[in-house]
Amino acid sequence: MGDGVVHPETLDPAGPPSARRGAGTAALLVVVIALSFQTGSALAVKVIDSVGIVEALWLRTALAALILFCVRPRSLRLPPRGQRLPLAALTLALLGMNASFYGAISHAPVGLVVAIEFVGPLAVAVIGSRRALDYLWIVLAGAGVVVLGGPSSSVSGLGLALSLLAAFFWAAYLLLAKRTLRDMDPLPVTTLMLAGSAALLTPLLLATGPQISGHADVLALGALVAVLSSAFPYFIEFVALRLVPAATYGVLLSIEPAAGALTGFLILSQRLTLTEIAAMIAVMVAAAGASWASGAGRELEVPTA
Repeated sequence: MGDGVVHPETLDPAGPPSARRGAGTAALLVVVIALSFQTGSALAVKVIDSVGIVEALWLRTALAALILFCVRPRSLRLPPRGQRLPLAALTLALLGMNASFYGAISHAPVGLVVAIEFVGPLAVAVIGSRRALDYLWIVLAGAGVVVLGGPSSSVSGLGLALSLLAAFFWAAYLLLAKRTLRDMDPLPVTTLMLAGSAALLTPLLLATGPQISGHADVLALGALVAVLSSAFPYFIEFVALRLVPAATYGVLLSIEPAAGALTGFLILSQRLTLTEIAAMIAVMVAAAGASWASGAGRELEVPTA
């Protein structure tokens, strides 16, 4: 919560009954968010196979922006001049993150890409920290990534490079979002980011030649990806964040690699070895631990006179 006081509920791990109910609801919502995101990611692989990365990403961002615009048309208005540069930087980070992620899942199983990508938010959580425990999370995540990038892994060299690039852009996105959201509401930021991303992709889409014409099934699948990966989880996320602290939410969200592995298996028949599963779990534990330790440290901070 970061308001510089000790909250009574932090002294009792279980918390009051209302807090426990809220945490339970939030946990259920995060499962829904993770499954929604990763179902969208697995379906995106099918869209990529049909029309390529650029068009698949354009469909996702353009359709998601359209959905959010229909929800609140005013969200597409440009912000004041002083807020446009941070928003533009955030849009570029989003585009880089999504493009590298889509490239990665074209060369590696979804669950493993998501696990490697979590190195980004983990780095943000422990940046500047001098606590010994945070080095454990770094070592644990690093070991998992090394195993996933090994010769016996399903992740190719290109897949690993693109996954790490997605992690870098995710870290940049989180840092830029913190700055941007101090001055703007989340819904306009999200709508403008998605619309801006689609606009930046349009010249490249036209240069490579759109392939969607005559493929109504791909268009429908692209629309489903836009809903599952952007529009729907966006709203659910805000409900979850109001029920639990951000640190707790971060811990819960670390189930995403497992959700990616599950949806990759069910939708794309992607199978993982026991070694890959163990490496993925290591990254998940590191991400959860770093998120919890970072948030708990802020919530328990007591101001000095």
